[in-house]
Amino acid sequence: MNAITTIFYTISNALLVPTELALILSLLAACYAVGVALRETFARRAEASSRAALETGLTEDAAFDVAKFLAERDAKLGRAMTVVKEIAEKADDEPFVEKKISEFESDVKRRCERTERLVKIGPALGLMGTLIPLGPALLGLAQGDLNTLAANLVVAFSTTVVGLTTAIIASFVLAAQKRWARADFILVNFAVNRCAEQLGKSKESK
Repeated sequence: MNAITTIFYTISNALLVPTELALILSLLAACYAVGVALRETFARRAEASSRAALETGLTEDAAFDVAKFLAERDAKLGRAMTVVKEIAEKADDEPFVEKKISEFESDVKRRCERTERLVKIGPALGLMGTLIPLGPALLGLAQGDLNTLAANLVVAFSTTVVGLTTAIIASFVLAAQKRWARADFILVNFAVNRCAEQLGKSKESK
């Protein structure tokens, strides 16, 4: 091999261990994301009745008191309903309302982006882990060293599986997060519009 090829070969082999460690961390992060998603699933089920009552009240009663309704809830409120409560309590403070909505949207998008990175990083690391050992494997094949060939092929296929597993797990979590995000945005925007409508009517009556 010439000097440049040797440099690339050395760099490639040096990246194998960091790639394997990154794959392990990515898989652990995907499993952690599953745990967080399960916890949120249970939390949403716990507040499902309160959320349904809130949506019914907003839909059927133009004068529905959102702040009072949420203040009376015994169950712990989720992020979306907490934001609705805070906005309803200060509906007349437009900068505050815009700030809370922006913070909420930013937080939701940031969580989805973290999971989306796992969906993309998993296969990329898996591909790196597949290609890096192929160099030594081919050299082993050329030299008739079947043990080296077999060992490197095992690493190549294993990293591919781990990378794809990470992506699959993260993709399911991401799908759930996006579904929850859409539902939360609809609820928050509806509540904000209703509170603004009530505030406008109260000003007109004065």
